[in-house]
Amino acid sequence: MVQGVGVYGSGTGAAQRSPNEAMGKDAFLKLLVTQLENQDPLKPTDNTEFVAQLAQFSSLEGIQNLNSTMDGMANGISSLQDFSASGLIGRVVKAQTSQVEFDGTNALNLGYSLSTDAANVHLSIANPAGRIVRTIELGAQKAGSHELNWDGKDAGGVVLPAGAYTLSATAQDAKGVHIDAGTELIGYVTGVSMQDSKIFVNGTAVNKDSVKEIY
Repeated sequence: MVQGVGVYGSGTGAAQRSPNEAMGKDAFLKLLVTQLENQDPLKPTDNTEFVAQLAQFSSLEGIQNLNSTMDGMANGISSLQDFSASGLIGRVVKAQTSQVEFDGTNALNLGYSLSTDAANVHLSIANPAGRIVRTIELGAQKAGSHELNWDGKDAGGVVLPAGAYTLSATAQDAKGVHIDAGTELIGYVTGVSMQDSKIFVNGTAVNKDSVKEIY
């Protein structure tokens, strides 16, 4: 988009735009016509200047049309990607996420990933209020992705109510130095949202870009 185009004639009364203020093609054309209407008959606009202004207008219109075309293409590609994601329905995937939906009955297959070998790993689960209700001691683990099953119970063995639970993994090496660790959910894809580019894995909405593996 052309910005701050300097087409101003005497007597137009138009305030000059700042360099950072964009002018649309309609405003540009209106200003150009106003300039011609208010030009000094004794000093008409020079043909060279007029042609240059028309060229600026043509360039502005072309850029704006190109922007509209590119926006349309981007929206089309996004919609196509959402449609292609529907092919995941019924497949088992591993998605990186820190929040999972527990239905109050069925166990969840969780995962965690480590950047390097760890001497000690913990996986904590917090309830919707943010209180940690279960911490699973996993001991020493190798670098890479690992899986475990959470039965939906708290530290006292009581089945927790349905809701959104938050996962967090912490790990240290043999010297007690913190190691980067991520959490994951493994399950069936049951649906795809066309509005926000999300897929549903065992009832949990995750970004389709978070899928790390498809089985």
